[in-house]
Amino acid sequence: MKHDNCYIDGMSTLSRFGCWVTKGGYRDLLAFPEMEEPEHNDWPEEDGIEADLSAPRLKAKEMTVTFLAGSHTGATDLIAYLSEPGAHTLRVPSLGREWTVRLVEQPAGRMYMANTEFSVKLAQDLPVRPLDGSMPSPGLPVYNSGYLLDGTPLSVYGVSVLEAREEVLKAPTVKKNLERTVSTEDGRIYDIDHLRFQHKEVRFKCLLNTARMENFWDCYDALLTALVAPGERELYAPPAGKSYPCYYKSMTGVRLHRISGPVTMEFTLTMVFTMFRLYETDYFLVTEEGDWIVTEDEEFFIDMK
Repeated sequence: MKHDNCYIDGMSTLSRFGCWVTKGGYRDLLAFPEMEEPEHNDWPEEDGIEADLSAPRLKAKEMTVTFLAGSHTGATDLIAYLSEPGAHTLRVPSLGREWTVRLVEQPAGRMYMANTEFSVKLAQDLPVRPLDGSMPSPGLPVYNSGYLLDGTPLSVYGVSVLEAREEVLKAPTVKKNLERTVSTEDGRIYDIDHLRFQHKEVRFKCLLNTARMENFWDCYDALLTALVAPGERELYAPPAGKSYPCYYKSMTGVRLHRISGPVTMEFTLTMVFTMFRLYETDYFLVTEEGDWIVTEDEEFFIDMK
């Protein structure tokens, strides 16, 4: 079934070229731009890294869009048009947003009896940073998975974390200390006076759920703004019961499940934990009502260990 679902420079690709975007063929458009890796110091005597996040920068974004053409010439005509010099404006009406892009390549194409399925890789050289930093409203109740970004529940942005426990609780790789070998002795001599961990990447499988497309873009823009704001982010992770310093790296695995009533998008958010260390669980004495029991001078909790 043909869909008039894409416009290039204000022209319907269906009317002009006989081409339309396939189901899910625009998912790359919805991914956040990746962040440039910040400069950092990696001190051997400290856990993690010291990253310079005073002015985070976003990478240029490349996106693959998949089309179906009603004739074999439709695909070549669209590619020929996109090959003309200058930038082009791509608009998807159902998403309510447009992108300024240029053609990079045609990575795939397959001809059938009457139709041609093909994809085009487009570049957005200047990623757009949202200007409005106000808090959004998903427009419907969103499950609070307990994760906090700089003290704000991710559910405020319409986001629930579906999977992350295993990656959160996995210890980073240990930094390598000074060592030396002696040709006349077995093994090696290793500095065991301290143990420090490297930084680590954690992937959070998430779901963004909003009432309407307008709410979707409000939440989308607000979350991107929060992630790429200057400075280090603080993420509270319920599996560890602690907050950790981190910064945004990328968004992948985007799948838009619904675009109306409600709008639902699945994605994977990758964060870099600049410092991460697991600590032994503490157990303190409380009453049956859940109140802390403290010493007579009310200065110390009672450690059950």
